[in-house]
Amino acid sequence: MATAHAPIVPTPVASLKNILFATDFSEASMKAFPYAASLAKKFGASVFACHIITPTSLATAAPQSAPYFYEAEYEAATKELDNILHSPQLEGIKTKALLSSGILGDALQEEINQNHIDLIVAGTHGRTGLRRFLLGSAVEGICRVATCPVLTVGPDQPSSRIKIENILVPTDLSEESMRSLPFVVRLAGTYGAKVTVLHVLPEETASNPDTQKLSEPVRTNMVHIFGPLLAPLQAEFVIESGETVGTILKVAQDKSADMIVLGVRDAFLPGIHVRTSVAYQIMAASHCPVVSCR
Repeated sequence: MATAHAPIVPTPVASLKNILFATDFSEASMKAFPYAASLAKKFGASVFACHIITPTSLATAAPQSAPYFYEAEYEAATKELDNILHSPQLEGIKTKALLSSGILGDALQEEINQNHIDLIVAGTHGRTGLRRFLLGSAVEGICRVATCPVLTVGPDQPSSRIKIENILVPTDLSEESMRSLPFVVRLAGTYGAKVTVLHVLPEETASNPDTQKLSEPVRTNMVHIFGPLLAPLQAEFVIESGETVGTILKVAQDKSADMIVLGVRDAFLPGIHVRTSVAYQIMAASHCPVVSCR
């Protein structure tokens, strides 16, 4: 029987004032740009277009030629960022280019802190099909250092018309999984979106005829925990049995989710085998954008 916890009411996100769009100018990374622009317009936020020149991008240069390669890459990146910031999608939005160099994590963390970033938007290199494992090393690096929510957009996800009408919130009822709630409340309240809170029971419970009866205390606990915070929103509480990642992705498809929002623990911390984590696999395989909140 599930233990009833006192309702956890996180401090709501006051606003989304500063959105960082991280890009390496590839087609996959640019797939996320419409989401950064759309969210900025909706929340009246500033957009920071960020590119970091890393040592690996200069590794093939001979030592004596490295300064020239760096200068050429810097000039090219400056033009690319300028093109992004002058996009019609950012008309009327306050913008700023962030171009720095160094180790990705260190340079990004400095930009996040200096510019008070509230949300990072980045494109992944995940692909649809039977093997959908790769986010891309840059996105992994971003998720390792980001202290704010990170929105990832896969290359096969739609971006012609950005809509957020249905948000899926998976939870294992831990405090860590509830770290996403302030962002969910802010997003759903602004867009008028429906919220589906999902808890996945172990796979072996799928064949138990008493699962539905046994899951009722869990549902009661979910409503008890989430209800006070989600009360102003249209919320649904769903319990399913099965393999965690596959079940979450299936429910996202069934509910026509426009976004999955995850509260994550330590999936991207140093020393963790990140690609085995639930968060990583969902971000790599999801049909819709995924927001991870640490």
